[in-house]
Amino acid sequence: MTAVRGVVVFAASLACAAPALAAVRHVPLESHVALKPGQAITVTVDATEPAEIGWTAVQPQPCADDCVQATDVSGGINYTVATKIGASMKYKPAGGRIVIEYKNVSKQPVAIDVYRIERTCESEACRYFDWQKKGTWLVFKVDEFRSIVTSTDESYSMISGVTTTGKAFTVRAVWWTDDRKSLLVTCAPSVKRYLDAHAPKTQYTPYIISGQSVGDAAHLILTSVDTCAAKAPHFGVPEKNVYK
Repeated sequence: MTAVRGVVVFAASLACAAPALAAVRHVPLESHVALKPGQAITVTVDATEPAEIGWTAVQPQPCADDCVQATDVSGGINYTVATKIGASMKYKPAGGRIVIEYKNVSKQPVAIDVYRIERTCESEACRYFDWQKKGTWLVFKVDEFRSIVTSTDESYSMISGVTTTGKAFTVRAVWWTDDRKSLLVTCAPSVKRYLDAHAPKTQYTPYIISGQSVGDAAHLILTSVDTCAAKAPHFGVPEKNVYK
């Protein structure tokens, strides 16, 4: 597989890689399109914002090598990906549309389905924030934990404590993510162990919780958590991104 830019996912992994509590729907754009060797088709999608579009090979005989090349020809740089089973990619529109060329680059006939991917969040956490909103990097350097309460579906936890600067906080840490390339990171088990055992803070301070802030000062919400680390005094982060 070759890819120049963007998030690319093999079609065969879409079903199993989708995180729990996320619904994925394929909206057909073209179905069972037959392509002879060297033949290409162009699919145009009206769009005002980025859209995730994918394709899957559906011919009876699987491709032995990369057989279909998808190229973004909407305008500007022509980003390309070629695989033998299918792939999806998020495309940015140009002039109100997304235009993708699908070309059979193999020596065998192929057939493909082309579809738009729609994702929804069905977790309890998504009731509290816009899960498609991009956040800003925020790091909690925790001196002491006070409490943790985790939702019944384990998609988020309310964590309270005190930072290393002495500031009390309560944050809704969201463990759910729709990022198919991301490993699920959750600090809940370790924080709960410390609290249940009444562990002295010397066992974990400073405890680092790093993620994306999508809330406000009154309602702290941390998504896309990427780090849960005990006794990490040298965690690298600019001061502007530290919760104080």
